[in-house]
Order: sequence, then structure tokens, then C-alpha cells
Amino acid sequence: MEVRHGGLIVDVPEGWADQSTLLFVAPPELGPAPSANRTVRATEAVSVRFALGEPDARRPLQQESAALAAADPQVALLSEGEFTCGLGAGWQVVQRVTVGGIALRQLSCAVTVGAVTVVATATAADARFDKQRALLERVLASMRSAHR
Repeated sequence: MEVRHGGLIVDVPEGWADQSTLLFVAPPELGPAPSANRTVRATEAVSVRFALGEPDARRPLQQESAALAAADPQVALLSEGEFTCGLGAGWQVVQRVTVGGIALRQLSCAVTVGAVTVVATATAADARFDKQRALLERVLASMRSAHR
């Protein structure tokens, strides 16, 4: 099976899974620290991973939600619905999760293209999510194939 990511091509045996992940992180917000102590500022991030093609784009999102719930019983599914980007139609969910004591909100989507399902997650601190949502949605909606 030939796997392509950008300009890289790798021939892998049939049945092997591509578990590549791309991660894009916004620059940290600048400004004075709220105290003399060094603080870690949350920033937005978008990750994209690839899985074996799943006919129902909802399934990988349900599996991820179940894994999150196993790690954090406070995970809350806030909304779900159809999603469309340059790769085609899929499904999206918005959920609230706490990681390392920090409340985050995630917008995750999945789209199946042939033998591959693309799963992308845009994450922001819960307190910043509403302000950043349109930007994160634009990033996810911009996914498209380089092979037209």
C-alpha cells in the first residue's frame, strides 16, 4: 500500500495502519503575566491523524469520545452534527474535557476519503473557545486534497 503525506511516499505492507499525526499550534498569547510567577498560557492547536477508512465517519469520533471518557469521567458532549470540508462530507462533535487540570473544548471532525479516514481536532482553552471557534472551524474546513 502506498501512503503519501505531502511530498513523502512510503510503501507499507497491506493491512498496516497509518497512525501519522500532524500537529499545528498557534503562537502563545503575548502580554504581561498575571503574577510574578511564570505561567503557562493555553493556546489553540489543531491535530490531524489518519486511520483506516471507516464507512461511518461518526464511528472514529465515538471511539475517541469513549477513550476520553475513560480517562476523564467529566467529559461532556456539547454538540454534534454534519461537517463538510474540501475532502467531502463527514461528522463533527464538540466536547469539553479536562487535561492536567485545564478545561479544554475540542471541535473534532472525521471525513472518509476512499481507504482513509481523516480525523482532525481543534482544541482551545474552554474560556477562549467561543472567541476562537470561527478561526478553528475555518482551519478544519480548509482541509482538502492536494490531488485534484
